[in-house]
Amino acid sequence: MRHFLPLCLLCLPLIGLAPRAAAHPHVWMELDMVLLTDKGSLTGFEITWTWDEVYSDPFRKTYDKNRNGTFEPAEAAELQNNEITSLAAFSEFVFVRVQGERVPVGTLKALTIGLKGDQMQFHFQVPLKKPIPLAGIGAGRTLTVGSYDPEYYIESTLPEDRPGVRFAAPPPGCTIKIIEDRKHPIYFGMVYPQVGAVTCAD
Repeated sequence: MRHFLPLCLLCLPLIGLAPRAAAHPHVWMELDMVLLTDKGSLTGFEITWTWDEVYSDPFRKTYDKNRNGTFEPAEAAELQNNEITSLAAFSEFVFVRVQGERVPVGTLKALTIGLKGDQMQFHFQVPLKKPIPLAGIGAGRTLTVGSYDPEYYIESTLPEDRPGVRFAAPPPGCTIKIIEDRKHPIYFGMVYPQVGAVTCAD
């Protein structure tokens, strides 16, 4: 049985990490991360992962049984039941940091699996365990958000034609700038993940 690579990565210590000289990454995922807010606080995220065509191909061929270019509800349910071993593991790939310290997030909910052309998409929500007040963020406090694989087997890329990290409804005075997180490199310290740095007025 195949398992989705993001979930298998949690088991890499059991099968041996790839040597540093090995080619990385092996899978590409385009990120769309929407920040959800309520009463001036960040409460969670709506996230879409769009997988590259090569990685998507065997799942598309196996589960799009009627070859209509989409996963019907029964096909998507079969894919999820057969391939995804732990919904909770998705949260390991969501990074929220306040003042550089990682903030815990809740468990994935409302997962849907679809197709965008030849690319498989996961769309889901991840709540914060505790809302983060946004007033003054970027002045006295830093806040960064992102979704990526810390082992760098998968490269998380941001789309070139639209903001990949954005607010569902931007609070007044809040902006997001895409930066490289140079304080928290991944893959033996050789890669700086892209994250959204949030700034909000007092």
